[in-house]
Amino acid sequence: MQDDSIAANGCKTPRVLVCIDLAKETQEIIPPAKAIARALSAELAFVHVIKAHGRTENGSPIDPVEWEIMRREAKAHMERFAQEHADGDETLTIHLLEGNCTDQICDVMASRPQDIAVLGREHDETGAHIGETAREMLESGTNSLFLVPLGVEPKQKFSRILVPLDCSRRSERIIPLVNKIARLENAEIVLVHAVPEPGLTDAGLGEPNDKELISQFNKRNERVAKKYLDHLSGRIRTGGVRVRSLVLSGGDVRRQLAAAIGEQAIDLLVLASHGQSGFADVPFGDVANYLIKSSNVPTMVIRFGGNATEKHAFSEARSKGARSPGTLAQ
Repeated sequence: MQDDSIAANGCKTPRVLVCIDLAKETQEIIPPAKAIARALSAELAFVHVIKAHGRTENGSPIDPVEWEIMRREAKAHMERFAQEHADGDETLTIHLLEGNCTDQICDVMASRPQDIAVLGREHDETGAHIGETAREMLESGTNSLFLVPLGVEPKQKFSRILVPLDCSRRSERIIPLVNKIARLENAEIVLVHAVPEPGLTDAGLGEPNDKELISQFNKRNERVAKKYLDHLSGRIRTGGVRVRSLVLSGGDVRRQLAAAIGEQAIDLLVLASHGQSGFADVPFGDVANYLIKSSNVPTMVIRFGGNATEKHAFSEARSKGARSPGTLAQ
């Protein structure tokens, strides 16, 4: 074990940082975190944040002796924790930080966009309940997150990965990462696009051909989405990864995707934090927000900074009738 400064670590090997709350039972988030770390050839590390030396959040002073005892106990607990979860001769790194939990975790990941923070989240029959740290990191952080539901039997391996795509270059950027996970886990990738319901101006009386117009619009979008997903699936399949595509229509996009998680027996959900809009001041879209809060499976939220410059799935297509990225959205 080490208790070094993450910020001082110049190594650019990806890290999967498992955020441990010693006051709660969070060991169940470790098996899925290990699976992700193996797939990405990443360093697995445990992180715990204690209150800063000085004063509590309400301003009352902290006895320095009591604080030092607390720090030593937390460090000893983390060292035992790392020993228990190390595989063979593996040495797991521990990081004991001081201060605001969200600020500390974000600070040490700020210069390492490839890192992934793993946090637990409560889940019951009403859906997922995201803790303050996870919520703040989702809203203001720049790194990728892996949210694992607590109270659900942890997965040692993933067998089926759902990847919602909106037919944009931005959402495609998660495919290489998903391929790595699927290849190591021998998992099947399910690419899915939910066709949004077309909207017509609601002013005045409807026109006779409104229903036909909506039907034609839906059929067109379903046809284009299927062609897009089939093309992308073909590229993935050439790499030896099992993959299939699914086009959903006939309802609210968010609820269609949420229902697909159960219907397709999904055990890992991977989301791109920005899709078609790509607005830098919006941390993640409405669809991602809904799925994060409603799904009962481990969920990865992959962030990408800057503008998407990667080529679209159809950008290399030269066959007659192939659509360019611009025509897909028309």
